[in-house]
Amino acid sequence: MISIKSLHKSYGSTRVLEGIDLEVDNGEVVCLIGPSGSGKSTLLRCINGLETYEGGDIFVSGARVDRHGKAIHTIRTEVGMVFQRFNLFPHRTALENVMEGPVYVKKESVSAAREHALALLEKVGLSHRVDAYPDQLSGGQQQRVAIARALAMRPQAILFDEPTSALDPELVGEVLSVMRALAKEGMTMVVVTHEMAFAKEVSDKVCFLYGGNIVESGAPQDVFGRPSHPRTQEFLRRILNTGESTG
Repeated sequence: MISIKSLHKSYGSTRVLEGIDLEVDNGEVVCLIGPSGSGKSTLLRCINGLETYEGGDIFVSGARVDRHGKAIHTIRTEVGMVFQRFNLFPHRTALENVMEGPVYVKKESVSAAREHALALLEKVGLSHRVDAYPDQLSGGQQQRVAIARALAMRPQAILFDEPTSALDPELVGEVLSVMRALAKEGMTMVVVTHEMAFAKEVSDKVCFLYGGNIVESGAPQDVFGRPSHPRTQEFLRRILNTGESTG
């Protein structure tokens, strides 16, 4: 589904990604963990064509990701993205936010897009808030609208960039619950997260990034239970000892 080969990315003289290799199969959930500044979010943005890259290749369903290439429009409809800060249109209701992409990008009829959007808002537990504007919703509700909006494009995969980090602790669970349900349904997902319990429970593969490299990857029981790289060991020891973002 997603194939990344020797990916390099810099901002000026600052190297952010230093030769990333990653394969994500259909229906697989891959969690990216690691300290802030390790390149996790930049990697997601490169996959979706939101950032250019200087070296290597990214392929989505066999098509090379090139921000300026002809295939980028198709890739962005096939790979949805859920951001840390929701990015909802403030002047549109929850229903209108979810309908926006199908109507204006995929040229679906308003009636078909509305029917699908209503079903998706029910799926994420918000059928009672379809007419609410973003500022009338809690952070958790806004993020669930954002997930419904991504699903409205009928993507083959969804990228999640720290989807719970902007939420109050009591609201985290409702978003993770929706993500767990998507994983059970077989949605291909790449998730940048600090929620270690979620990553351990839901992921098929966990990748630990440090200094722009994937220094360790494997099944969650191996990465969390028997980490082999000293940097992974140090990171998990710090997170688990302090109770930071353990889910």
